[in-house]
Amino acid sequence: MKSKSKIYLTIFILIILILITYKIYAPYTIQDFNAVNVKNMDIIKNNVQANEYTFAVVGNIENSITIFDNRILEQINSGNVDFIISTGNNLRDGDESKYRVFYRTLEKMNLPFLTAIGSKEIKDDGNENFYKYFGPFYYSFQINDSYFIFLDTTENTNLSWQQQWLENELKEAAAYEKKFVIMNKTPLNIDTDYLIDDSIKYIEEKKLRNFYQNIFAEYNVNTVFSSNLEIYHQENIDGVNYYISGGAGGELIFENENSFYHYLLVNVDKNGIEVNLERLENNPGTFSKLLVNVWVALQSFFYANYINILLVLFIGLTILYILHREINKEVDYYRDFAYSENELEDKKLKIAMFTNNYFPVIGGVPISIQRLAKALRKRGHEIKIFAPEYKEKTENEENIIRCKSIYHYEESGLEFPVTNIYSPQIKKDFKAGNFDLVHAHHPFWLGNKGRKLAEKFNLPLAFTYHTRLEKYAHYVPNILFMRKFFANRLSHFLIKSFSNKTDAVFAPTESTKEYLRNVGVSRYIKVMPTGIDFDYYNCSQEKIDRLREKLIGDSKYLLITVSRLSKEKNLYFLLKGIKRLKENSDLNFKLIIIGSGSEKENIEQYIKNNNLENYIELIGAVDFREMAKYYLASELFVFASTTETQGMVLLEAMAGNNPVVALKSSGIDDVINNGYNGYKTEADIDKWSSKIEELLINREKYEESAKNAREMAENYSIDEMAKKAEQLYYKIMQLKKYN
Repeated sequence: MKSKSKIYLTIFILIILILITYKIYAPYTIQDFNAVNVKNMDIIKNNVQANEYTFAVVGNIENSITIFDNRILEQINSGNVDFIISTGNNLRDGDESKYRVFYRTLEKMNLPFLTAIGSKEIKDDGNENFYKYFGPFYYSFQINDSYFIFLDTTENTNLSWQQQWLENELKEAAAYEKKFVIMNKTPLNIDTDYLIDDSIKYIEEKKLRNFYQNIFAEYNVNTVFSSNLEIYHQENIDGVNYYISGGAGGELIFENENSFYHYLLVNVDKNGIEVNLERLENNPGTFSKLLVNVWVALQSFFYANYINILLVLFIGLTILYILHREINKEVDYYRDFAYSENELEDKKLKIAMFTNNYFPVIGGVPISIQRLAKALRKRGHEIKIFAPEYKEKTENEENIIRCKSIYHYEESGLEFPVTNIYSPQIKKDFKAGNFDLVHAHHPFWLGNKGRKLAEKFNLPLAFTYHTRLEKYAHYVPNILFMRKFFANRLSHFLIKSFSNKTDAVFAPTESTKEYLRNVGVSRYIKVMPTGIDFDYYNCSQEKIDRLREKLIGDSKYLLITVSRLSKEKNLYFLLKGIKRLKENSDLNFKLIIIGSGSEKENIEQYIKNNNLENYIELIGAVDFREMAKYYLASELFVFASTTETQGMVLLEAMAGNNPVVALKSSGIDDVINNGYNGYKTEADIDKWSSKIEELLINREKYEESAKNAREMAENYSIDEMAKKAEQLYYKIMQLKKYN
């Protein structure tokens, strides 16, 4: 039953991911959907060579599939029609998804299609979409002896400009025998007491209506087509024929006998213009109209929003399912006391570690795992690391089990493989290892695979909380508030849920332990910072001096920071602080930034724009085994990230005799004592930069802080870390045995 529930949850999540992927991909499926009016005008001019032709006039399609696609369009396509003109309101609103749906309608047409802009198209900021997909809001074109003018009645265009343009167009059209005007709102005064809503669906201002009627009569316009009303209406004023044709798909009006589904067929020949009304059905009664309206509205709504509806449905089902599972899950919040802590103390363990990223990618998590594994092996334990397969191979793969990847995503030189966690080879390799214990380093993907294997083979499971997931929400697609939901709820739920399925949790600092308790982690938590491998700090002074000379140039002080070049690392605060230090002091300094990432080009541009080329240098990625030399060659470590769980690079820098100036945050707070081994400040550029200046100028204070930094770092050796990890492993193995 438990296995079946996991399958259901996996299916729900997989469907949600597929829907989100499709929603992201959907706009790229209609790349040829642009400037429809412009393209089709050329097609019509090429196709209609004679003075005899026929075109259809439609209005108020409103994404209707039942009425327009399946009935009206079918009739038009089967008739002798040269092109289609729409008087607007082709969509239910201006959202881009409605434009994508209408693109499918356009694909069903065998004829060129031209449209005026309607009131519906500009709803929800749709005017930008209309311009992108169809073209200008008002325009004209000519075929043989006919002149067509399309107007914008949505008040989206400056009225005085359009009126001046219209008069110029009508003067130009004087030389043509037939003149047509297409506009969404009619210039007729129509009784609208019976309409569906209270909006004004004709040109309300009498002065403006008179302007249109007078100018159309003055320049002998033959026919004016409009459609913003859901009716059929014909009227002649001063020799100009006005047609309202708004029955191509929207809802009908109950109390009006002229509200029915229809379109117009316009035949143009040497004898003149003939407009024929094409009705789909006899005038239905009030109840019939109600049923038709409901069906049309529902079908149009679902067809235009089916992805969003399915997404909301499956997210809702997933949340309900998770709530159901949480409500029915029995949890014992008391730990078991019936075990002996010393029973397994001398046993050499076989440990399987699971991580979503490892070497050759350089980062805090891979380095932390490598150091722990190295120290545990030194104590006689056997460690195997289940890690993703990368395109680039590392030198020593002896104790690494590479899991096949199904996709390699690369950005700014960094590779992010998506591991095939369903590969049976992972289970086969795990079973062959005959492990005593599993240690997961992530709460999802390969980390969760390790949890499931530990559960299947009844092995104890430890978990290290490395990463503040909520600080990485900007990588989540911002669809249906998913980014905020991930940052404010899902990330913390993920950590809590996974942690409470383990036997114990490693927290790198006291503040991260406090966080885990605050989100509801009830398991045993042991504070264990990532250790420092002091073997790499045994460098000759000659090598250090050569490196310093290479890096520092003509400067006096060498500052260093190490960080992935990405938004969550708060690097622009650091850059602004360095700029402020340059402006407010006479210090001759240089900062080297070690690391790579997606923000590299933007950071380089910032340095150039602010004339900081002589003060800041981007070094790029450096082999972790060489990093100690860079710390030893520098004077001061500066840091601005607030996303760290432990500030591992701070301890590494302190091991290289560097005091630290950083911002107050979790992880940072635990390793810096103000005035002792550096400073931690609020996110204030002046305060932060002034502390750098203070340490560099006051040499006595600097020397004392550098000495204290080294002494603090010595408390965090990898040997001490391995001892703490070993003690916890034995403890949870005993608990597993007695439970």
